[in-house]
Amino acid sequence: MAKRRSRIRDAVNRVLYSGDPEGYVILYRHRRPEGGETLAELDPRFIVKVDSWAVHLATGESIPLHRIVEIRRRSGGAAWRRGEGWVEE
Repeated sequence: MAKRRSRIRDAVNRVLYSGDPEGYVILYRHRRPEGGETLAELDPRFIVKVDSWAVHLATGESIPLHRIVEIRRRSGGAAWRRGEGWVEE
């Protein structure tokens, strides 16, 4: 699992240091308080720290790396997918 988390962390960091983080959106599995999961979007501009297990947001929330499933370009199309890596350069 640690190897997978490091790949996800590398993908998130690549977006953050791309010079254009506002050009991306991160999709993750959000656990609803009433139960179940749904896909939620995260704007990378709200990320203040990425460590070995989670993405930490300016709101104080943390999203575990294993919940991140895809990174999309706002202009359309997936840029990175869990299990596939970067799908466009």
